[in-house]
Amino acid sequence: MVDLTMRRQNRLELCVHPGAAFLARMHVRRTLIGWERRDLLDTAGLIASELVTNAIKATGDITVSHEEAMLSPDLVTIGMYRTGPYVVIEVWDGDRTPPAPKNPSDDEEGGRGLLLVELMCRGWGYRWPVTGGKVVWCVIAADPGHTPGGKRSRTEG
Repeated sequence: MVDLTMRRQNRLELCVHPGAAFLARMHVRRTLIGWERRDLLDTAGLIASELVTNAIKATGDITVSHEEAMLSPDLVTIGMYRTGPYVVIEVWDGDRTPPAPKNPSDDEEGGRGLLLVELMCRGWGYRWPVTGGKVVWCVIAADPGHTPGGKRSRTEG
């Protein structure tokens, strides 16, 4: 059973612009520090960056200037919540096309984002909200040695 008293969540809307991935990482970082979950900073930051980059590519032209992005109605949204030992990251974009992991060749520069998400997360998937677009989500498992305050527990042996 989920302990709803421990559930904390937040959201951030981002313009469709390559800089959005950096802003998403910083948002995730600040949130996790506030939740005293420093053990997840690297994993969650990388995952957030990959999911937001995919959402931006699915939504619009990633080569637009910052000024053009600010005037565009296109947005992506990143949200996070925690429940029990898990942190869930969700990224919404306006495109209904399901995400599909690719199998890139060694020479290809991109196409590994969802493979990384698959390797680093406890689970991931997507859903189509009734309001439109899609939400890609992933569950990050807590470090088994985590204790409140971001410190690892030690076992003597």
